[in-house]
Amino acid sequence: MNEEEFLELVSKHQDQVYRHTLYLLKNIEDAKDMTQETFMKAWQHRSKLRQDTVRYWLLKCARNLCFNKIKRRKFQVHLSDEDDGDSLEILLQEHSLQKNPTPEENTINQETRQLIHQAIAELPPDIRSIVIMRELEGMGYKEIGKVVRQSENTVKSTVFRARKKLREILNRLMEI
Repeated sequence: MNEEEFLELVSKHQDQVYRHTLYLLKNIEDAKDMTQETFMKAWQHRSKLRQDTVRYWLLKCARNLCFNKIKRRKFQVHLSDEDDGDSLEILLQEHSLQKNPTPEENTINQETRQLIHQAIAELPPDIRSIVIMRELEGMGYKEIGKVVRQSENTVKSTVFRARKKLREILNRLMEI
């Protein structure tokens, strides 16, 4: 793969990789760093990458880098407990619930999206990753299975359990 082909690859996949890392890490700067690191690794392995599997390779690489970052965070002292709410807003712009909503519908949609993303954030990182790929990225079970190296049926089962857990979390959040 030459430089021009690689730049095309980056252009084609960088938004999806970034969104995935942002959902996993919930921090804009960390997501940018992990996206950049993913493509740096892709550049290092460009001779081995195949066009038909490059998307899966990139998502798997990004996922692993994020999981490593999450593990490292557990051992770091946090200077601030504030959550970066901006990350959700950037993501939600691409996943609006309706086109041309009224101001009232806009408010309801915004509150709903915040609750959904709060619920997703409570899932364990490995399950959250699968939910993001399925529900927000619209990937098929077979595609997700390739990324996470699980059978299609295992992915379906994970999604089923995750949806059940999300309903429980949302019910709890809506009661507050």
